Amino acid sequence: MADASGPNQLFEQWRKQFEEGAQAWTRLLNQTATAPPTATPDPMAFWRPVLDQGVQTWAKLFAQTPATPDLLTQWKQFLDQWIEAWSKVLGQAMGTEQFAKLMGQSLDQFLVAGAPAKKVVDQQIEQALQALNLPSRSQLTAVAKQIVELEERIERLEESLSAKLQRLADREPR
Repeated sequence: MADASGPNQLFEQWRKQFEEGAQAWTRLLNQTATAPPTATPDPMAFWRPVLDQGVQTWAKLFAQTPATPDLLTQWKQFLDQWIEAWSKVLGQAMGTEQFAKLMGQSLDQFLVAGAPAKKVVDQQIEQALQALNLPSRSQLTAVAKQIVELEERIERLEESLSAKLQRLADREPR
């Protein structure tokens, strides 16, 4: 059995880790707020301090304390509480305008960075389809558009013929 200080030690380690992680996030958010608009946000910089600090704390704790069933059970309970606490903190952080702005910038940068690659891939696909004598998406779209236009013309012709046949039927004496 673990001594009475075991659970308290785990709780203190967890509390300290939580506070240091929250401080790291706060510093990062403040740096992002004061950064020039052209600065590129780094999502890994957002997570790395928190995760590194947490892994180091748990590694120290398990190096100092023997792994007994009680300790592992306590560790699981505190880990569950830690995850729940971080879920709340992250939920609050993700609900801010600043987080939305940061995510928007990240998405914009991802799209800008991916656009040239997408263009190259699209060109390669087009060339491969030509080599295989298969239609491309744009060719299939053009054919589909022509088919729709033909269907609309046929419908108009049918309506016109129906109207003329109706007028002829109305003129015929009975």
